[in-house]
Amino acid sequence: MKATLIDTTKCIGCRSCQVTCKAWNDLPAVKTELPTGNLGLQNPTVLSSKSFVVVSYHEIGDEKAPAGLRYVSAKRQCMHCEDPACASACPVTALHKTPEGPVVYDGDKCIGCRYCMWACPFGVPTVEWDKLAPRIHKCTGCYDRLGRASPLRRNGQPLTAADQKRYAAAHAVPACVEQCPAGALLYGEREEMLAEAKRRIAAAPSRYVNHVYGETEAGGTGALYLSAVPFAELGFPEVGTKSYPARSQVALGAVPPAVLAVGAVLGGAYALSRRREEVARKEPLVRKEVPPVPVEAKPAEEHHVEFAPLPLKLWTPANIVLAVLMAFGALSFVARFALGLGGSTGLSDTYAWGLWIVFDFVWISIAAGAFATAGLIYVLRRDDLYSLGRSAVLMGLLSYTFVVVTLVADLGLPWHFWQLAFQAPKHSAMFEVSWCIALYLTILFLEFAPVVLERLEWRAATELWRRYSPVWVVLAVALFVYLMSRNALYAAAALVVFGALAYQFRQRPGEKYVPIMLAIAAVTFSTMHQSSLGSIFLLMPDKLDPVWWSPLLPVAYLLSAVAAGTALIVLVEMWIAKAYHRAFRVRQLAAMGQVAFWALLVYEGVRVADLWARGQLGRALTGPRSGLFLVEVAVCGLVPLILLATARLRGRVGWLALGAALSVLGVVLNRANAVLFAMDLRGPMPQIAPSGYVPSVFEWGISVGLVAATVFLFGLGARLLPVLPKEATGAEQ
Repeated sequence: MKATLIDTTKCIGCRSCQVTCKAWNDLPAVKTELPTGNLGLQNPTVLSSKSFVVVSYHEIGDEKAPAGLRYVSAKRQCMHCEDPACASACPVTALHKTPEGPVVYDGDKCIGCRYCMWACPFGVPTVEWDKLAPRIHKCTGCYDRLGRASPLRRNGQPLTAADQKRYAAAHAVPACVEQCPAGALLYGEREEMLAEAKRRIAAAPSRYVNHVYGETEAGGTGALYLSAVPFAELGFPEVGTKSYPARSQVALGAVPPAVLAVGAVLGGAYALSRRREEVARKEPLVRKEVPPVPVEAKPAEEHHVEFAPLPLKLWTPANIVLAVLMAFGALSFVARFALGLGGSTGLSDTYAWGLWIVFDFVWISIAAGAFATAGLIYVLRRDDLYSLGRSAVLMGLLSYTFVVVTLVADLGLPWHFWQLAFQAPKHSAMFEVSWCIALYLTILFLEFAPVVLERLEWRAATELWRRYSPVWVVLAVALFVYLMSRNALYAAAALVVFGALAYQFRQRPGEKYVPIMLAIAAVTFSTMHQSSLGSIFLLMPDKLDPVWWSPLLPVAYLLSAVAAGTALIVLVEMWIAKAYHRAFRVRQLAAMGQVAFWALLVYEGVRVADLWARGQLGRALTGPRSGLFLVEVAVCGLVPLILLATARLRGRVGWLALGAALSVLGVVLNRANAVLFAMDLRGPMPQIAPSGYVPSVFEWGISVGLVAATVFLFGLGARLLPVLPKEATGAEQ
């Protein structure tokens, strides 16, 4: 494994490395600007897609130096980590570490998600914001030079083995190393470079601080630094000694066995609840002694809900407004690709993610009501909530569909999406989320398909759906497990576990069909991707405020999604009743509010306990972002817990609505804080000139347009399809 030793005490700040890097990589010039702040002669200021190397300039106070100042120059470029976070983040292996040591980039694979930019603790990857098809750029360690073979002959004479070795040492090295006139750069095997660095420190202890930066930083890097002054004074970040990918490997490695465990637990829960129902039905005497399951406590007519389309006019004033917003969203979507990411957004090398990512994280979380409702109705046999199921699934289907649309807009190179099917990253949370959401979309489609088939009266197609949807569940889960593990045994285990469930729960003659396998798949896939949304931030402990960063993020994100999703179902049903002049189904809404209460209680309890265990509770209450925390947890956590805690308050529509709204708002704030407000972003290396971020009108246009499209299409679906239950009084207007 190769490494570069950079001795800042020898660097004369000539910038030959900068010029040579540009020449070798054919990079364009950067307009020279007067330096700002205390940057001295430094130019350019930071790394960019046009500058892979920057020599930072520092004036350090030193009484022993002439005039009381010591001048230090330091070459800054990719650190080529031993276990690179950028490569771990990449869902398509566009960034990968070579056996020789350099971390290189393949633009033909890249989908332009820019996850690598926030995963890197040193701020190295940057984007071509001025291109319509922007690619990532970074130092490649001149990987294309490392394999240069030495000539076999010189001046007609064959070269000896020693001559060939000397040639390789002089020329099969990065261009910057070959060009350095002061001998500040040395290239070779990492162990040899590390030994040389320690030899220099031992030989001249007064010349160097007793530390080799890069020996253990972030698990070790391929750039090793020596300095006469503490590295903190040169702006080198403190990143700890643990590799960043090690923080997420455990969570992502747990996905395949977790799929098997969740499927088995859900299957067992369904079998148990069904058995209890059968016993209660056959043995009335026993039923009096055993606490009844929720289905027994509800009137019989609720088990036979009839659904029907709403006979309402489509083009109401509200829908006309929604159509205008949708049109503006469509124009913004066109502008996004006509102007490129750089021309249509406020994103930068500092804020590689912005409003659209907040939008996606929020939408995925609050759309969790679809899987929660499916689990409650079918797995836990909450037949009293059956009337809420179709609207929850339709809202989930629309939400996840438009999440994909938002991702298409946000990705720099979305036409490379097919690479997700052919690459095998080891520990990429983005890869897991991408595949999980895609497969969950197919489950949502199958869950909603019977509504369409019922409207069309296609009985033969309905029979095919009943017969083959469980087959697809088994295949989809096995595929997902294989993609996450690349292990045939794990995939075979998934086939066995879910195949056994499908066989056990198959429809028998005379039985009412229950789509239990779709419900189990919905809960399983959602559990995986909701938790992995939290895993995405595990690579960012240096950027995300410790009040919001935690090794328990996968658990916290799953719990918060259940709380927000069930609360949103309450709000959606209230909106339906208000907008379509229907009666409030208070009993069902209060029951869902109770579920939201318990989910929120568990989430807030885990959140506070985690802060206490990590010693961050004091920072949360009195730190620089305590206001954000108190609004999120106290106003949007404690208050809704009080409002949803008792049956009396849940039975009052106003208090129930307020409690549900605050629950949803708390999770919205949590996701916005994680992506934007609780982030300490220092920009690209050397992280001295971060830029700000203001979402553009086109970013807002696409986001608002998609929300409008969701509301409009939900209303259209309710008018055309049997999504909503018939009113008991037949009073739809």
